[in-house]
Amino acid sequence: GDGAAPASAKGFLDRLNASDRAPDISLAVLGFGDRSFPAYCAFARDVAAAAQAKGWPELLPLDTIDRQSPQDFARWGRALGDALGIELELSHRPVQPQTTTLTLVSRRDYGAEVQAPTAILRFALPRASLWQRLLGGGFARFQAGDLIGILPEGSAVPRLYSLASGRRDGFIEIVVKKHPGGLCSGQLTALKPGDTVSAFLRRNPGFRPGRSRAPLILIGAGTGIGPLAGFVRGNTRGRPVHLFFGMRHPESDFFYGEEFPGWQDEGRLTRLVTAVSRGARPHYVQDALRGEATQVAELIRNGARVMVCGGRDMASGVAEALAEILAPAGLTPAVLKTEGRYVEDVY
Repeated sequence: GDGAAPASAKGFLDRLNASDRAPDISLAVLGFGDRSFPAYCAFARDVAAAAQAKGWPELLPLDTIDRQSPQDFARWGRALGDALGIELELSHRPVQPQTTTLTLVSRRDYGAEVQAPTAILRFALPRASLWQRLLGGGFARFQAGDLIGILPEGSAVPRLYSLASGRRDGFIEIVVKKHPGGLCSGQLTALKPGDTVSAFLRRNPGFRPGRSRAPLILIGAGTGIGPLAGFVRGNTRGRPVHLFFGMRHPESDFFYGEEFPGWQDEGRLTRLVTAVSRGARPHYVQDALRGEATQVAELIRNGARVMVCGGRDMASGVAEALAEILAPAGLTPAVLKTEGRYVEDVY
């Protein structure tokens, strides 16, 4: 959502910028993304700009593929063939991931009274084969913040949800809001205990708290609380964790509200700050950050890692608030990102 590099390409720009000169071969850059996101194919654009600055010969101008469009991919293939002087026909054939059947064991429902039905869905941990346990395949190894792909009935396109649990928790948990006309969210929020879904695991190593003892500042709103709650639940070592959680109505969407007091008593959660946007004094999670500006700035100066999960507008507001808070110290969210101390899971 924020135009970041794929995990396998994070070091490419650094290596390119560090090189003395461009290779003596022509380059074609093709970006894949979703045009509904503001930073559409941003990494591909950065690569093309850096290559141009280095004087890298251009075989084709930068091009992009919107939402895996087979037509765009075939068009680009023909253009590449013309540039190479050969006949080239490319076709996109999505490879369906191998799925595992998950069985729902429990659900907690929220938001029906305000026409925003949301559920915390808990699935039984599937039995892993010896081969999966040895190689980490299937659901043999996973952490909160990893992604689960759900294949809804009637569609070959999976939907991804952030995991609110890790393997050690003994279950698979996600938070799902029903969206009007949403095929997958509609099917998931209609599940009853005993029902099953087809799912696969996709690791998300860029959105993990890490093993450091430095404080964590977790910031989320709505269903974005899912992986953040998973990080708190898994904090058995008592790492300092400060959670900022934005919701609309505390009576209808205070997800995990029952667990937070116990997690605080157990030392898993240091502090919880909530923001209610539909109350008598409406404010958002970025407003809550500004209200705690002194402590937030001190935590970050002391090495805290910031993790943000939720919608794009919320994440943008959080970045603006943190920029204001950090300005007196000469820091910015961009600096923290380059240090690996500011990460986002934005949708």
